[in-house]
Amino acid sequence: MTGTFLKTSLCRAADEVARHHNFERSIESHYATLLEHYNKRPFFYKRALQFNRLLIAFSLLSHYFTSTTPLLSQVRDFCAERKLCSHNSIQSIFLSLRVLGFIDVTAHALDARLRVFKPTDKACKEVRAMIASVIDPLADMGADSDSVHTLSTLNDYDFLAIYFRGFSELQKNNVTIDIVFPECHWLIKKEAGHMLILAIYLDARSSDIDGSGFKSSSYLTLGKQLSVSKTHVMRLVQEGVERGYFKAHPKNNLEVLPAFETMVRRFMSLSFAVGLHCMNLN
Repeated sequence: MTGTFLKTSLCRAADEVARHHNFERSIESHYATLLEHYNKRPFFYKRALQFNRLLIAFSLLSHYFTSTTPLLSQVRDFCAERKLCSHNSIQSIFLSLRVLGFIDVTAHALDARLRVFKPTDKACKEVRAMIASVIDPLADMGADSDSVHTLSTLNDYDFLAIYFRGFSELQKNNVTIDIVFPECHWLIKKEAGHMLILAIYLDARSSDIDGSGFKSSSYLTLGKQLSVSKTHVMRLVQEGVERGYFKAHPKNNLEVLPAFETMVRRFMSLSFAVGLHCMNLN
């Protein structure tokens, strides 16, 4: 498939997802599932879910499941070419993944200068849980429930093999969310950005209980719950104010504007659409 066709297909799927009556409930389900894992290891997840870091980890897995000899150097060059991080930062991330027990690295059988890698069982379990937070809600939004159930019965390795063959196709054709919808990248690339935008979004929606349209968020409390510093949250909010997504009021009261809600919905509809594509669901 061409990049243009993939992008059009992905955006159409996202439009359909956003129109589904269970879309909001699926966002809540996705957040609740991720939060369950996040709360067990917040200091790991708030960095692991930074979008560029996540793309580097996903690039490793995409390369692993589509290559006969997966080399760290090829993934490093791929990620650097796409400006996800500098070469040195990518190498540091690889080292962290080794130290944490997420990848095993050995010398190439024919060229000792090259490093061959593979994900560990620990990594497969961790990544599968993250992806399941996107895949599982799809059955409530029109995806074939039998297919979703069948996927849920696969072991971690086979589940990820299906997903990352599909994700590799998106990556190679430059159809990842940061490229298709760059408006959200400033937020999701930040530490705990993925969780913070969903926490603010859901908190604001629950605050509009009288239907007045004024939606506020106790964002500093949310930041504390996600083990993020007050300074970090305030910087994120200030940037959001400057971009027209929030209005700041006295006593740390944050008014969430329609532009922010629209952005979060589009980000999540595309996230679900990526899941549909990668798992070959209709």
